[in-house]
Amino acid sequence: MTSSVVSRFVIVVLALAAIIVGACSKGTETTPSPWINPPDDPTPTPVITTENGVTRVTVHLSSFEGAGQVGTATLSSSGDTTLIEIAVSPRASDAQPIHVHAGSCDDVGPVIHALRNVVNGKSSTIIDRPLGEILGGDVLINVHASFADASNYTACGPLPPQLASETGG
Repeated sequence: MTSSVVSRFVIVVLALAAIIVGACSKGTETTPSPWINPPDDPTPTPVITTENGVTRVTVHLSSFEGAGQVGTATLSSSGDTTLIEIAVSPRASDAQPIHVHAGSCDDVGPVIHALRNVVNGKSSTIIDRPLGEILGGDVLINVHASFADASNYTACGPLPPQLASETGG
């Protein structure tokens, strides 16, 4: 009777050991499915999706000149208005001005649209313009360090002009 209990105990211990070793093994890493929230993952090229009549363009915001913040700008439109949502990190302690500018990240031009300030890493603004009008031409989204340090840019993301034709604008 005792050897039967010992045998069962040994089997349970070995099974648990096999489970632990299997869970701790490194194995091969797999690439996540491209269908799992692709527009939310920062990517150097814009991601364009259309679902239920809503066109969504997600643009990567890169740190400016190698220092600052990174994140995404997501522009969503189903008609005459466009929602622009910003998410950047790390979060700044002060509110940060943010704009849609003409030009490029290397040559920032005049402000085309002022957006709501980035607060705690987030901003959300509705613009009374269709997406195609916002994306027409060389434009970018630019995050400033703060009101006191508005000439210091912390993140930038270009909106290439080819997006206008791809989204029907």
